[in-house]
Amino acid sequence: MHDREDDGGAQLGEDGLARWMAGANAAGVASAQGIDVSNFQGPFNWAGTRGLSFGVFRLTEGLGGPGTNSPDPQAAHNHAAIAARGLHRGAYHFLRPRHPGAAQARYFVDQADRLGLAAADMLWLDNEADDGMGPGRTAECAAEFMAERVRLVPHQPGGVYTFISFATSGHAAGLGGFPLWLADPSDVATGPKPPPPWARWAFWQWGIRNGLDRDAFNGTAADLTAWLHSFRAPPPGRHVERFVTDGTATPQRILAERGMSLSSLLRISAEHAAGGRFPGPTAAWINGALAASPAMHEPVPPGVVFHGYNRPAG
Repeated sequence: MHDREDDGGAQLGEDGLARWMAGANAAGVASAQGIDVSNFQGPFNWAGTRGLSFGVFRLTEGLGGPGTNSPDPQAAHNHAAIAARGLHRGAYHFLRPRHPGAAQARYFVDQADRLGLAAADMLWLDNEADDGMGPGRTAECAAEFMAERVRLVPHQPGGVYTFISFATSGHAAGLGGFPLWLADPSDVATGPKPPPPWARWAFWQWGIRNGLDRDAFNGTAADLTAWLHSFRAPPPGRHVERFVTDGTATPQRILAERGMSLSSLLRISAEHAAGGRFPGPTAAWINGALAASPAMHEPVPPGVVFHGYNRPAG
């Protein structure tokens, strides 16, 4: 970063998203493509783009003020033009660890609200500079930012952008539960290996073409739509609970009883899994049954752990 078109329908991406949630990286298969921009590109011509599913723009940095160009001078233009082009939309905040993380999150969300925050808009933290504060303070600041961002807008998609050496040096410690947007142009053919504390990547900044940062979602355009939809709020009166399969219920029955899509069930389960990794039986079921889909009418083996909405009363 530095400085929909194919809407497909959520259900079309369920199996691909399930494989991604189980830890499989989707490089080598069709992936939803996008770009990210900032004021350095000027008033970018989104109407002239082709073959994209999403666009992300720089919105804020630190707490604003002199020298930050924050809010980004092109933010309002990019916000409107991405939507007008029919693409999934996102904005990012450039973290400055010398400022309190929670205050930066409030500033970011406030500016996003002023532009008009839609339900599926992504909100990303750009964590790539420590301002001399060191890994520990940078990671702490980033965690403070994400905690406050999630508290303010808990159902907006998004996560953390960073690069491999920054993460492995400890600047992203404690952030593994959030989706990863990884900057790594080293191996476009096979895709990147996510650095600790992450087990998988969600988005990948894979290179620069014609002066633009190029990005990919870890799945197809339909998978991306399903992933964005999976952040929706639970129905009124519902809450998330842990449950373990008994070997009799099919995925179709589980989802119907709990009023969920498969992508929502898997994303919420991943959020509650230690280190963002599914327990062995759960990962084995996803990697086996869903990779050879369809498996929606076959009982899930006993001992598979999920987190999902509670069953409605009565």
